[in-house]
Amino acid sequence: MADAPAIALLTIRAWCEEGSESPLRAEIRLTGDVASGFQTRLTVAHAESVVNAVRVFLEDVLSPSDE
Repeated sequence: MADAPAIALLTIRAWCEEGSESPLRAEIRLTGDVASGFQTRLTVAHAESVVNAVRVFLEDVLSPSDE
């Protein structure tokens, strides 16, 4: 019987920190396999960093590395 495919997950929690020069904050948690729990946690302060993290995550989903 073949193993079930891994299911990847990415969550983004975003908020603004008033009074900050760059008020955006985003906590990004991700995993390549939900059975393993979240494997990475990032906190970023720029929208482009959030977009880049999502792009990299999706590229990894499309072509997973052999572990």
